[in-house]
Amino acid sequence: MNAVGRRLAGVLGSLAAALIAAAGCGAGGEASGTGGAAGSGATGGASATGGGSATAGAPGTGGGSETGGSTAAMGGIGEAAGGAGAGNGGAGGAAGAGGAGTAGAAPTGGTDGAFPAGDEFEGSALSPDWTVLRPDLADVVVSGGALSLTPHGGALWYQASQGVLVYKLVTGDFKVTATVHARRASNRDQTPNQFADVGGLMGRNPSGSSENYVLGVVGYAEMNQLAVEHKSTTNSKSTYGETAFTADAELRLCRTGATFTIYYRHPGDTGWPTSVAPITRADLPATLQVGMIAYTGVPSPDYVSIFDRITFEPVGAGCDR
Repeated sequence: MNAVGRRLAGVLGSLAAALIAAAGCGAGGEASGTGGAAGSGATGGASATGGGSATAGAPGTGGGSETGGSTAAMGGIGEAAGGAGAGNGGAGGAAGAGGAGTAGAAPTGGTDGAFPAGDEFEGSALSPDWTVLRPDLADVVVSGGALSLTPHGGALWYQASQGVLVYKLVTGDFKVTATVHARRASNRDQTPNQFADVGGLMGRNPSGSSENYVLGVVGYAEMNQLAVEHKSTTNSKSTYGETAFTADAELRLCRTGATFTIYYRHPGDTGWPTSVAPITRADLPATLQVGMIAYTGVPSPDYVSIFDRITFEPVGAGCDR
């Protein structure tokens, strides 16, 4: 090969080498570019900040309570942390977001130890907050700022027999207080004069096949006198006693653990100086039906129990406080 040929061959060889090198760099750049795309995906973590869906934890505020709102706000903070985690990787952000959702769902809306609201019976109908057991055994009427329970014949809280009970569920220790007037249904200016025409307060086991309760009532009692009566029924076996009193009384039924105490006084008096001997009922469950009753011991009664008001309270400093 002459000198010209050799020089041409060298140029072609150098050109070929350059082309091969360029091709190699292109391939490396493409791979690097792919890596860059992946990196931007992690950095972008737009899907991770989509952990903003963790604000779905806000339904935790569905409880409607301010406490729930505070927890949801904490959930929002968790979400922000999740967003920061997204800088390190989308998966980390998603995990943070999930945590925020859980925090938002924490509130239940309930408050331990809450007591039912009392009632002064304004209006013309019983509040739907009350439940009526055996409404077939009495006329239940709200009128003139009072609740009237007028029992029918056969309405009797004794042994396995039942009467009407207007109640709310109460759990744990409590004191329930009501002002009660015992009257004839035919003439509310007169006091009752028929056997076992009484009304007052009860705490009853809501379940089971037999009757289990404690009650305190006022009216014309078993000994044919106006009196305050107390009764304890265990597995449909009743024991009772009474103390002479008037036809009007403020009654209180107080529970502390297994002990039930019935207090009574004249309406308007202060202090609770009189009560019946405490009744021990370790068999009764934590949650009871607590409320107002009226019953009669005659087939054709002329009786009505009139309740001015009722309150539910924690025991606090004591049953007589």
